[in-house]
Amino acid sequence: MTLKKYRQKRDFNKTSEPKGKITPQYHRLFVIQKHAARHLHYDFRIELDGVLKSWAIPKGPCLDPAVKRLAIHVEDHPVEYGFFEGIIPKGEYGGGTVMLWDKGVWEPLDDNPRKAFKKGHLRFEIDAEKLKGRWDLIRFKDEQHWFLIKHKDVHSHSLNDYNITEEQPNSVLTNQSIKEISEHYHKIWTAQGEKKIPAVKSKSSLKAPQLKGLDHLRTSPLPEFISPQLATLAIKPPKGDDWLHEVKFDGYRIIAFVDRGSVALKSRNNKDWTSHFPKVVADIKKLKLNKAVFDGEIVLLNKEGKSDFQLLQNAIKGNSDAPFIYYIFDLLYYDQYDLMSLPLIKRKDLLHTLLRNQSTTIRYSDFIQAQGSEVFEQACHMSLEGIISKEANAPYVTRQSKSWLKIKCTNRQEFVIGGYTQSKGEHRSFGALLLGVYNSNRELVYSGKVGSGFSDASLKEIGSLLQKHAQSDNPFHTLPPGARDASWVRPIFVAEVEFSEWTAEGYLRHPSFKGLRLDKKANTVKAELKKSLEKTVSSPEFKSDHKIIKKASVFKISHPGKIMYPEDKITKEELLDYYDVVSPYILPYITNRPLTLLRCLEGYQHCFYQRHHNKGTPEALKAIAIESKGIREKYIYLDDKKGLLSLVQMGVLEIHPWGSQINALEYPDWITMDLDPAPDVEWKKVVAAALDIKQNLAQYKLTSFVKTSGGKGLHVVIPIKPEYDWADIKNFTHVFVNFMEQLKPKNYISKMSKSKRAGKIFIDYLRNQRGATAIAVYSTRARIHAPVATPIAWDELSNNQKDTDFNLKNIFSRLDALKTDPWENFLKTNQLLPLDELE
Repeated sequence: MTLKKYRQKRDFNKTSEPKGKITPQYHRLFVIQKHAARHLHYDFRIELDGVLKSWAIPKGPCLDPAVKRLAIHVEDHPVEYGFFEGIIPKGEYGGGTVMLWDKGVWEPLDDNPRKAFKKGHLRFEIDAEKLKGRWDLIRFKDEQHWFLIKHKDVHSHSLNDYNITEEQPNSVLTNQSIKEISEHYHKIWTAQGEKKIPAVKSKSSLKAPQLKGLDHLRTSPLPEFISPQLATLAIKPPKGDDWLHEVKFDGYRIIAFVDRGSVALKSRNNKDWTSHFPKVVADIKKLKLNKAVFDGEIVLLNKEGKSDFQLLQNAIKGNSDAPFIYYIFDLLYYDQYDLMSLPLIKRKDLLHTLLRNQSTTIRYSDFIQAQGSEVFEQACHMSLEGIISKEANAPYVTRQSKSWLKIKCTNRQEFVIGGYTQSKGEHRSFGALLLGVYNSNRELVYSGKVGSGFSDASLKEIGSLLQKHAQSDNPFHTLPPGARDASWVRPIFVAEVEFSEWTAEGYLRHPSFKGLRLDKKANTVKAELKKSLEKTVSSPEFKSDHKIIKKASVFKISHPGKIMYPEDKITKEELLDYYDVVSPYILPYITNRPLTLLRCLEGYQHCFYQRHHNKGTPEALKAIAIESKGIREKYIYLDDKKGLLSLVQMGVLEIHPWGSQINALEYPDWITMDLDPAPDVEWKKVVAAALDIKQNLAQYKLTSFVKTSGGKGLHVVIPIKPEYDWADIKNFTHVFVNFMEQLKPKNYISKMSKSKRAGKIFIDYLRNQRGATAIAVYSTRARIHAPVATPIAWDELSNNQKDTDFNLKNIFSRLDALKTDPWENFLKTNQLLPLDELE
């Protein structure tokens, strides 16, 4: 692999393209750059052996397996080129505008991709922001001419139905068009050793924009330092239009001070970091500002396009040429004016005006107003650290405040390193770091130890620091458990650690090291406790004096006297009253999920299924477009009580939700094990089976919940983090059910075959595939006596089925008697699956 041809074709005194070097840093990087040179084309690039193998595709990629797209093999490019978006000067090789059209990773399906490339047939999968699934690159005719072909899978589409280059024409980096990039971007990225090139003349002047409407503000000299505003950790995003929501970055907080031709970058505790980020400094200078103070965060993006703190930390130590990005989210001072008293929304507007010609190094950190829950869920779905929610009309304050809230997708915070345990291996200088936080009495309180998450580089660096700063005294307030042989260090270093939860004893559970925080002072580190903004509505409260009051619903329906369950003379109106009362209990489990509905217009014996949204669907029910088998159709979902009650108007007797939510359709957040006994199986064996499954799940540290199905079986339900796609979930449940069958082949069966089910319980794992559903908790069933699928506690299971046989006649007494919700912790439980352990 060589970059010789690439360098021969370019004059690096004129072009802003990187010279580059062969590097394995961004392993399996995949990019497509839309290139408006003499002719518009798409440059398809995959990292192999430290360089980007490259093909020019005149018409761009196509999702139709029947379409072969010509791909001209060109010279290898440096990996850094995969992050390039901007202008190549006219007269230079490839002169024109370059857009980063798609970015992600590729995974070869050949054991030896280098050999496959030489043979002329590369098979691989792509996981990018636009392209996904299986693809083939096949050489024909000569060394240069190849075909790019989409393999038929769930990500393929007919060209007549969907042309991805037309439907998604803009940059994944800035969402700008080719035209906008050509007008706004100049010299956006320089490579190591590269000379400055002349600015490209355009209608957009390089003079700083003039900010108007500031005359009423207080004038003051440029401050030497401003303590940054800090966010308060919160349980969930705030509601309402008065909040702006931004991405929470995983980097270094930097306050930038601009004074005519000079720029100073300072950390949150006033350390000077200017020398670490020369490119950021250079690009701030290009803004041509007189005086200004910015607040933002410097990050380094990994191959998936996400800010990566450990990658950033490693780059700072030895590679000032890394593609650092300064995301600026606030403007605190401009010209002679102190802007901190202005409402945030006004400061953001002024900042956006100043950064209208942003580069790949300097970026405006945008926001979304309102929709906090949706923004947070999407951030977590994208595996981001979380979001920052900011009060739109609040001033900037130089302290921690509740007008800025941080909501994290995972538990993650800083801890002081107070000591370490000895390593049992030969290649590590320590076993685990002993961690703590300061309490209100300034005592270092032990929080646990972390022994995983270290890279070879961090092990070496931390080991050296521990040796240099050893001390004989224990810095913790008390001796940590099991630490009699520990070595102690001066408590001056701060580690960032991710963990699943705090134990009852106040220790970290499942901690993982993420990096050293050189920008934070150890004596400021304290435990971050999530603050609730309001009473949670995720699950209902059950109290000892709680009484279910049956009353007529104010929601109006047609034919309220229609008999839905003739044996018990239960009317449509009574069904409405039931759902009105239990709406707080059922809604958390069915809102914002695609639904399959069993409609029974003339009573429970005459029913049909509906899942598609059509012209006759009530207005209170929403529609979401979902693609299945190449066809895109509208499915029904609901998001409030009115939607639930409208189901009664439709004659719905059963509600079956997906195991995933509409904002993360491909990532389920619960798993259902449906126990379906053969007719000759006694109820006590069904109970034993449920308890058997619970016990075996517990061996893999999975907490499960149980509900009656309203029929002859039980459902065991496992809440999980929405991090696994449907294929992972189906595979996990299939393997687990096979394991149960092998464990007790006389009791359980994993196949639906009725001829082999006599005396056995079919454990149905097929509930856990895309499009499959399971009956909702508190949903009625279309069966005699109106049974209700009911969540119960494990200790309520008994060998007498009547003990948990709930229906519309006795469900209110059941709810009256409850002191606590048997599924109280269901919606709070976010578990990881042991995919590597279960084989």
